[in-house]
Amino acid sequence: MPTIKLFSPLLCLLGGFLTTTALALPSDRQATIIVEADRAQINEKTGITDYQGSVIIRQGSLLIEADQVTIYATNGQANKIICIGKPAHYQQQPNPEDGLVNAHGNTIEYFLDTETITLIKNASLEQQGSTLKGDHINYDLKAELVEARGSDNSQQRVHMVIPASKPSTDEQATSQLPPSKQTLNEAATNKQKDGD
Repeated sequence: MPTIKLFSPLLCLLGGFLTTTALALPSDRQATIIVEADRAQINEKTGITDYQGSVIIRQGSLLIEADQVTIYATNGQANKIICIGKPAHYQQQPNPEDGLVNAHGNTIEYFLDTETITLIKNASLEQQGSTLKGDHINYDLKAELVEARGSDNSQQRVHMVIPASKPSTDEQATSQLPPSKQTLNEAATNKQKDGD
C-alpha cells in the first residue's frame, strides 16, 4: 500500500501538467501518461519531482525527451516544468488540422500559469515546414505570440524559414483542366482567320 500513496501525488501532478497543456489535442487529455527515466526523485514537501537520465514523457501526441525534467508544483498542481538536454525536445499536435509543433533547446522552460514556453540556447521551433531558430525563443501560447533573439555576442542570429505557399485548390484545379470547347472553338476560328 505505501507504493500507491507514494505515486498518488506524482500521478496527480503529472496529470495536472500534461492534461492542461494549451497545445493539446482533446484526445491527448484522455491518453495514458508514460514516463521513462533512469532515476526519479519525488519530494512531497517541496512539490519538486525530478527525473534524470534519458527522460521520455509521452501522452497522446505529446512527447518530451530530455536528460533531466524537473516539475515544480504548488498544492498538487504543476506550475513550472524545466527540461534540460543537448538539446531537450518537446513535441505536440495542437489540433487535428495542424502538424506537430516541435521545440528544441538546451533548456526548455514551460510556465503553466502564464502558458508560456521559453527555449534557451540552440533554440528552434518548427511547424508545417516553418522553422524559427535563435539563441532564445519565447512562445506565449495564450497570445499566440512568438519572440526570438540571437545571442548577445552575435554569433547566433535569428533565422526563419517560411515555405512557399501552395496554390489554392481552385488554382490547382483550373491549371489542370483540359482546354474547354469554347477555347478550342476560338482557336479554330483564329486559325481560319490566319488562313484567309
